Amino acid sequence: MKLKNREDSMTSVHKAIRILREFSQNEPELGISQLSRRLGIAKSTVSRLIQILCEENMVVQNTETRKYHLSLTAFEIGSVVYNEMELCQIAFPLLKKMLSAVQAAIQMVTYDKGGIVYLLKLPEHRDGKILNVMGKRVPAHSTASGKVMLAFQDETEISRVLSTHLKAFTNKTITCPEKLREELQRIRKKGYAVSHDEFSQGMSSVAVPVFDDYDSIIASICILRPTGQITNANIPPLLKEMRMYSRLITEQLGVEQTKKLRYLH
Repeated sequence: MKLKNREDSMTSVHKAIRILREFSQNEPELGISQLSRRLGIAKSTVSRLIQILCEENMVVQNTETRKYHLSLTAFEIGSVVYNEMELCQIAFPLLKKMLSAVQAAIQMVTYDKGGIVYLLKLPEHRDGKILNVMGKRVPAHSTASGKVMLAFQDETEISRVLSTHLKAFTNKTITCPEKLREELQRIRKKGYAVSHDEFSQGMSSVAVPVFDDYDSIIASICILRPTGQITNANIPPLLKEMRMYSRLITEQLGVEQTKKLRYLH
């Protein structure tokens, strides 16, 4: 592909994104002439891009008004982010209560294509060397939270991750695919994961899964303490607290989903 074609393609993508961003709750329907005037884009270009967006089911035309509005596909894409935001809103006050019980730093993560993304950290002011920044992404195999998330993925995804390069962050990181698979099997059977110095030297963590109402894993919560402060003796009481709050998050998410369904009907 020539450079000019690449530039034209990127320009078209930028223009299409600008078109999508013009739709709002106050103005859910817009016409081609409106979009052209607002964005300073030729009507012919807007019309062409709108047709592409229609073909991709991102926008739909109202046959009566001849204007366009966002489709359910756009809603589905947006709901991915919304669901994570909703999860954070529900989990945050519950994890704040858990803080006093576990006396440790707390993180909540979600899974994405072989990695985990940090959604919450408590306490919020904790040293950044201990808690990863929200939004940061790290390989799933290197942390307790990540191993829990990976253990409850389907076999195709697990095999895909095991076939990739498993980076070592410390000399304790599991980088052998066979050993990692055995570890994931143990985690799935036990229902929790433990990490000692695997991602950061001098830090240990315990993680449990958070499921939705359909028993699909949607997140993991973990606690972090300096290595030596998480032992076989104190793991059981920590797990009791963590599992209780994991269930509470699942239950509250279910309540919110039920409310939405009632509203829609």
